[in-house]
Amino acid sequence: MKKVYLLMLSLVLGFVLVACGEESSDNENTAESKENNSSEEQNNDESKDKENTVSVEEGETIDNEVGKFTIANKKKDMNEVIENGPMKLTITGIQSATLEPNGDYKAMFDNKDKLTVVTVGMKTENTSEETVSFYPDQATLTTNAGDQVDADLMLSDDVGGDFYGQTKKEGEVIFQLDTPAADISDIKLIINGAHDENIDSLGEDIQLPLSF
Repeated sequence: MKKVYLLMLSLVLGFVLVACGEESSDNENTAESKENNSSEEQNNDESKDKENTVSVEEGETIDNEVGKFTIANKKKDMNEVIENGPMKLTITGIQSATLEPNGDYKAMFDNKDKLTVVTVGMKTENTSEETVSFYPDQATLTTNAGDQVDADLMLSDDVGGDFYGQTKKEGEVIFQLDTPAADISDIKLIINGAHDENIDSLGEDIQLPLSF
């Protein structure tokens, strides 16, 4: 049951910053997509859910089994690149929203009737052949309203950890706050610098200010 909850939550919280595919690309690959039709059909329902979530913009609301999710501020198609030693971190988008969870989902949010969820889209890449440890998915977030919270590891995607050589990851990191989403205009991400297998520092700690 817990896995089902996490899947539902990821559809609501996790894909809001993903860009839709271009129609021209779809048209060019029509023949190829027909050949792969059988495998695509297996993922049809999940893809539809993702597309519906992606289309939600500022001020719009998703109302489903999880609860009522209203976008307050959204900034997508970002390309904020930070180099930290051999690691490259790209911020792809940020979003703040109000979540009013339903029923059993309230237990995952300390039984709150309403809370703010901040989602940060990230790409991480190790540009070296060495093993590097880097944990942006364990970031601390501060806001202009005086909040300081750690990333929600259960709801966030795995975009950190040990990178064995030239590897990369992509996903969303999620933060829960009590401050109303409309009151948050500026955030700052605080991330520990990358280190090697001997725990020797490879980059300075990151303090990255971002605005909606």
